[in-house]
Amino acid sequence: MRDYLETFFRRKWLFWLPFVAVLAVATAGGLYSAWLYEVQARVEIRPSSQTPQAGGTDLATEYGRLSDLLLTDGFLQKIVKNVPVLNAGAGSVPTMQAQVDKMRKDLNAWKPGQNLINFRYQNRDPQIAQQVVSKTIDLFIAQRYDDRVTAAQKEIDFWTGQRVVFNGRLETASKALTDWETAHPPVDRAKLPESEQLNFQRLKAGYDAALTNVQTADSKMGEAEMNKALALNVQANTYNIVDAPRVPDGIALSLNKLLGLVGVGLLVALGLGFSLVALATWFGGGRRGNTLPSSTALPAWLDRLMREEQQPA
Repeated sequence: MRDYLETFFRRKWLFWLPFVAVLAVATAGGLYSAWLYEVQARVEIRPSSQTPQAGGTDLATEYGRLSDLLLTDGFLQKIVKNVPVLNAGAGSVPTMQAQVDKMRKDLNAWKPGQNLINFRYQNRDPQIAQQVVSKTIDLFIAQRYDDRVTAAQKEIDFWTGQRVVFNGRLETASKALTDWETAHPPVDRAKLPESEQLNFQRLKAGYDAALTNVQTADSKMGEAEMNKALALNVQANTYNIVDAPRVPDGIALSLNKLLGLVGVGLLVALGLGFSLVALATWFGGGRRGNTLPSSTALPAWLDRLMREEQQPA
């Protein structure tokens, strides 16, 4: 122990030089990693009493849909592609995946209550941070438009096509029935053979079925158009940006992260400093058994304490 302390006090630089160097690196690294700009925005979700088929919604539905989207690579890639700086750095599949993985870690959304969804993103560039939050909100609302209005429009398109088909069948059935009725005046129909009577019943049933199909298509199309109108109304009135994403004026320094890294650096610096002193003691020929040096680098009080401990009982 005396040899170690002698080396420590004679060669203080062996301890302090690596200690200060490692601690400085840890502090710089902590500042670098914690020096971020943070952008937050809040969107109010106004509940709708409409049925889900007509686009009705509430906070739980909207937040659940947003959470699902933030877990998909496709949605995060859309965000990257809409932020020019990020898109410029994602020219290949690996770089795009790296951007997506980083965004999945840094982009957060949660429910603080009162029908609100909070968005947050941190980046070293304040412009990027603002653009990511802004585009996330824009793309989410656009996706919800697709979920509601596009689905209703697809139904309208489907029944529009079905109505064309059914109208064609109705025209064919109507013409066939009209031709039969023209060829067989009412006064002569009582004398017709049973086969012709059955043929008339078949033509009449075909006409009635075609007419019913047209009426059903008209009804379904009207329902789909009403659902689309309701969905547009819900889409227009559901989202209200309470706090818009703005470019931050200053950094959002994470003290916990900074202090944690500095604390780890302090422990590493202490361990490295004491280890170098121990190695210098071992290889420096400082092991002198129980003999006491004539001169010492120890403080007087420590020197007296060490000598008293070495005196034989």
